[in-house]
Amino acid sequence: MSRLSRYLVLLIAAKAILGQLGAFSLVGPEAAWQTPRLGYALNMPFAGGPMDIGEEYRFNVPVVYYGFTSDFLNYFGQKGVDEIDKAFKILNELPAASKVSLADFPFASRRINHRAAALGLIDLKSTSLSIVLHEMGLGSPIRFVYTLRSRWIGAGGSPTNFYVIRRNFDPETWRATSYINGQLWTYPLVTDVNESESFVFTEPVDPLACCGLLYSPVASMGSAVFVSGSFWTGLTRDDIGGLRYIYRKNNYNVENLPTNTITDGTGGGGGPWGPPPGTTNTVTNAFGSNVVVNIGLRSGREKIKFTKVQNDSTMGFFVPFTNNFADTYYTNGTPFTQFIDRAVTIPDILFDVADLQGGDATDTFTTISYVQAAWSNNDANNGIAGHLGPGVVEPGLTITFNSIGSMFWNVYPNFLSEYNRAGEIGWWWGSFDGTTNDPVVYPLGTEVTELERRVLKGETGSPWRAP
Repeated sequence: MSRLSRYLVLLIAAKAILGQLGAFSLVGPEAAWQTPRLGYALNMPFAGGPMDIGEEYRFNVPVVYYGFTSDFLNYFGQKGVDEIDKAFKILNELPAASKVSLADFPFASRRINHRAAALGLIDLKSTSLSIVLHEMGLGSPIRFVYTLRSRWIGAGGSPTNFYVIRRNFDPETWRATSYINGQLWTYPLVTDVNESESFVFTEPVDPLACCGLLYSPVASMGSAVFVSGSFWTGLTRDDIGGLRYIYRKNNYNVENLPTNTITDGTGGGGGPWGPPPGTTNTVTNAFGSNVVVNIGLRSGREKIKFTKVQNDSTMGFFVPFTNNFADTYYTNGTPFTQFIDRAVTIPDILFDVADLQGGDATDTFTTISYVQAAWSNNDANNGIAGHLGPGVVEPGLTITFNSIGSMFWNVYPNFLSEYNRAGEIGWWWGSFDGTTNDPVVYPLGTEVTELERRVLKGETGSPWRAP
């Protein structure tokens, strides 16, 4: 065999191996066994627990609408809106799930802006993109590559035993795997955090892998998201693999329509979008009537479009509307189409900002409040009652960013002053990229140079200057 031939064989083999070195996780409503005792629901900003293959949750509407409260607009301004738009642009430009090629997406898309890192800035766009992927049905591979399933005490009161499982799935084979974006992971420690909580800690096997930071999927969420100065340039291979699995056309599930939907008996939407082109004025379903078919066998939507809605320019409030879309379900292998009106009374994804510190005796720091409408479990409709899914993500998510910024920490009985503070906790929301442009610091009007003088030189005083 010639040297060139050997090289080509090795190259093909390497590509075959690398093609399997990735994974995605699925998220849905926490099962009865997913308790704080096993490390779940530990006051995290993101809800839900890891699902198994076949238990995925997804949107089954073609368009998801997003918008902003007046508080968000006042705090982040138009620049903040532009950054959120950039996050949705990444999703809107994706090809249909069945046509996507994993080879077109990198194992690593995370970068570090060292100036923003020194200032403790958290990227608004990247954080928002990660949360939306979670809402689309993706869990955190870093969190769930290994996770606890059971904990029990041996006879006589010792020892403590744990069962550890994997909830990471290869995007090609859908089998459980220990790889995340080409990096092999392990768990160095399983511990009882306290008397009522246990946890399994995960990390890459490679000690030079920067704790998995650079190769972390956008869907990583949690502590992997809130790393100052880091940002994603786009989705990674594992993110795409998960979306392809959930939303591909040949992924058939029996599922319900989202709430606030009715059949469109006239073919008209009653809103600014109206019916799809070529529709008739009569809706006939499989049973020869215009009664909406709620529970039915449906395929993946292939692609979800995210559309921004505007508040009324005069009053500043969101104006409800009705969206019309074509819904296809299957009966005895035959597709039927009905046209559905969905009342959108508030944006499906609403961005807000507020002081999330809590009561006067609260010492925890909350970054984001994440309030989801509901997950609808359709396991019984699929003939497998007792499973965790599959199911539907009901539109209705409010994402509230903490507006409190950083806080000075004073400890009694020390001399209490700004100069003698014990430390400073929290961070600033920001927008930045890989260029040499100055990072943007929120709320708008915050001077990055003033913030640098305080953080890097230890100067006191506020970086805020009224716009």
